[in-house]
Amino acid sequence: MSFIVREGDLTTTGGFVLAASASEVIDLRRVARMGDPVWCPACGEIGFIAQGNPTYVDELVAVATQGHEVRCGCTPGSNRLTASQQEIQADMDAAVTISTELASTARLHAEQLARSLRDGSYTPEVLRPR
Repeated sequence: MSFIVREGDLTTTGGFVLAASASEVIDLRRVARMGDPVWCPACGEIGFIAQGNPTYVDELVAVATQGHEVRCGCTPGSNRLTASQQEIQADMDAAVTISTELASTARLHAEQLARSLRDGSYTPEVLRPR
């Protein structure tokens, strides 16, 4: 099924989506999109969402759905998204792969986020105490 993935949702390697859309929210959690950062404990890197569903778009970026690929230091295709909600879904199961340009931007953002987390200058919403 093409259930929408949100900030904080897990991956198949035990990681989770670190940050997501600034405008689209489902059940008080921001919607994850292609290019958004993902923590992967298996490789110890912050990667990014490498696929999106073209039938659900937020700010001109395809939204991530169940099973979409995360690009990190793991073997390609081994880290995938898992949706925690089972109500809102895209119109159909579909995937587009991130463009080279957006992948470069996502990689740079992931590297910057990793530096900010290490030096303590940034704490993602999903890691803040409630």
